[in-house]
Amino acid sequence: MQPKKDDVMKNELKDDKEWIELKAKLQFVEEKILRIMDINGWMSQKDLEEQVKDLLLDRHVILNKMFRMHVTEQEVVRFCEVNDRLTALTRQMFANHRALLKTRYVNSIEDKDPDCFVEVESKLDVDEGGDVLEFADDADYGSNFAQMIDAIAWTEDLEIRSCTNHPGETIEPDYLDDGTSWSESALVIPQFEDIIVCYSIHDLCVHKNYSIPDLLRIPSYAISQTIDITRKHSV
Repeated sequence: MQPKKDDVMKNELKDDKEWIELKAKLQFVEEKILRIMDINGWMSQKDLEEQVKDLLLDRHVILNKMFRMHVTEQEVVRFCEVNDRLTALTRQMFANHRALLKTRYVNSIEDKDPDCFVEVESKLDVDEGGDVLEFADDADYGSNFAQMIDAIAWTEDLEIRSCTNHPGETIEPDYLDDGTSWSESALVIPQFEDIIVCYSIHDLCVHKNYSIPDLLRIPSYAISQTIDITRKHSV
């Protein structure tokens, strides 16, 4: 029986000098991050938080290089699943936003009290709950994905997409996900050429410190809506 192409690649990587060096650098960087995170109150100390952010950026670069060397058929399938899900969640967020703005409750607030100003905000965020997904190739990378994704959540804005409107305003179309792929920077990978990468993935993997392997292991996302009511008081 012929060994699978991905299995052959993984066996070859074990002896690949560049891969071994990248894995060693990754684990060295992660050890430094974990040492800082062990310091009580590190999140409230600006210099320590900045150190963690800088180290997470180094890790982001290293892991994306490793992914480019490692990318398997299973990882491409998972990437497509995440891309499809985030595209659908973005559409759902906008649909929920439009529906809430049309409700009688929202539209009656200012009518009942002219001194009130109402804004509706809808957001798509990375969900902090849930356990980071585990895959068979976790050991290939050698990353402590659970603690590193937690560190990213502590140092990044979890918001991916959002929209805010006043009742009665025209809601602009979603110009960001208009059918054009957002495959830029680390997302420019031959195996992704035929994928229309959504803006949410671009935001996570280009503007934030989530590497592509991190993205594949994030378990869930959350849609939230808030109605902000501001009442003016004369003095």
